[in-house]
Amino acid sequence: MPNAEDTQQSTQETRAGLQAFGAHYEYDVDYLLGLLEDSEPAMAGFAAAMPLSKYRDALPLEAHFVARITTMQVDDCGACAQLNLRMALEAGVDRALLQTLLYAPETLPAPLLAVRTHTQAVCGEGPVPSETVAFLREHYGATALAELATAITGSRIYPTLKRALGQQTSCEILSLEF
Repeated sequence: MPNAEDTQQSTQETRAGLQAFGAHYEYDVDYLLGLLEDSEPAMAGFAAAMPLSKYRDALPLEAHFVARITTMQVDDCGACAQLNLRMALEAGVDRALLQTLLYAPETLPAPLLAVRTHTQAVCGEGPVPSETVAFLREHYGATALAELATAITGSRIYPTLKRALGQQTSCEILSLEF
């Protein structure tokens, strides 16, 4: 069983890690710091779910980030969408593709448009068309479809946590100018 000193050090390390993450991505982590301060066990539980949105092996990078960014757009979390745009660029997603996603999504290549359409439906913007699921499974494979599902699910926990804590701010205009 960890002693008080170990717990305090772990909390300090978590706080420092969150602050460094926020500074690196110009992202407000106050809601996560607040969760840590209010309930370390609740933060530990939340942290255990965080890898859901990040795991990717079979799903192409572009499809992964189209799903994550679309999820944030549907869930009306501009700060989270902006964060994911920064993360996408850092991971190597082409800026022109992200511009298309933001400003002319209907012109995305068919597989990425299907990812976007599927993500929107999963997030509550209509029924999930079985033909879209079949297309995604055929195009990317069953493993990639499973990864897409976890990316969507995992991405939703951030805006949901913000809303549940009463800390969601209004949506912002997204930009690739950074």
